[in-house]
Amino acid sequence: MTKTKQVRFYFHKVVHEGEQIDLSTVFDEVALKYRDSPDRYTFQLSDDKYKLERLTPPNDMEPYYHLVVEELRDFNFPSKTRLNGESQDLGLEEDEFLGEKMSALYDSENALFMLQVNRNSISTNKFEFFLSTLLDELNYKCDIRLPVIIQSDAERVARSFTGYKHVAIKMGQDTKPTDNFDLISIIQNAISSDKDSNLFDIEISLTAKKDKNKNGEYLPDSIVREVMSIDRNGVKKLNVRGRNYDDRLETVDLISNKLMEVIHFQYDEKRTLNPVSVFSEMSLRYSDVKYKVLRNR
Repeated sequence: MTKTKQVRFYFHKVVHEGEQIDLSTVFDEVALKYRDSPDRYTFQLSDDKYKLERLTPPNDMEPYYHLVVEELRDFNFPSKTRLNGESQDLGLEEDEFLGEKMSALYDSENALFMLQVNRNSISTNKFEFFLSTLLDELNYKCDIRLPVIIQSDAERVARSFTGYKHVAIKMGQDTKPTDNFDLISIIQNAISSDKDSNLFDIEISLTAKKDKNKNGEYLPDSIVREVMSIDRNGVKKLNVRGRNYDDRLETVDLISNKLMEVIHFQYDEKRTLNPVSVFSEMSLRYSDVKYKVLRNR
């Protein structure tokens, strides 16, 4: 059975002492070593181990570098089971780990990363530290930073969509919902400092049905604009996905304003996402939106 998984991606500059730098020389050196040796760079960051599982340089088919970093886990691992019968623990040898992978695309021409968001794998901050550790291991004296690219025109873009596919809002106790939007007003009393609202957040997500014959392709503009007009104080998340003037679907983060892309992957329910397939889609999407990334960097 085929399943669909939604994956977010953010974009990052590579900066050393305030200036953008290119890492292609470093990556070429690592790729050459990986081609001739099974050894892989593995570093312990805080209490976790991370391995640069692969580094593939650009080629005629893929114009970007592909990095795969694995978080190596030897604890809290799942068991194997069936619908009937007892579960079986997955035993690991002393030098064996469970790996959680994250793919990174690197554009050497513009010194930019497109990073997969995987909550079970390496975070952006850890990835930055991982690269700095790798550079130090290879005797490159660079203390790099990976600032996320901010979409400076996020509000304008969201309000200019010709049709809205999805809106999601996450609110805390300081949020002040509008009275005339019933969906939020219903829970307005729950978001109050004199109640237990500090113990939870409230998230509302609206998605248009895929039904073009019954005008269900898009959400009503009035509902989405009402959500977007809410006082942002106390709002922890406000994402809007819609169709822009170029007839492309685009997702906008109106709280952090981070430039982001969302890709829906199909995969077999018995398997995880394949890094090669993930990168292939990343490469296509990056080439498609690079103009937007460069405009905001």
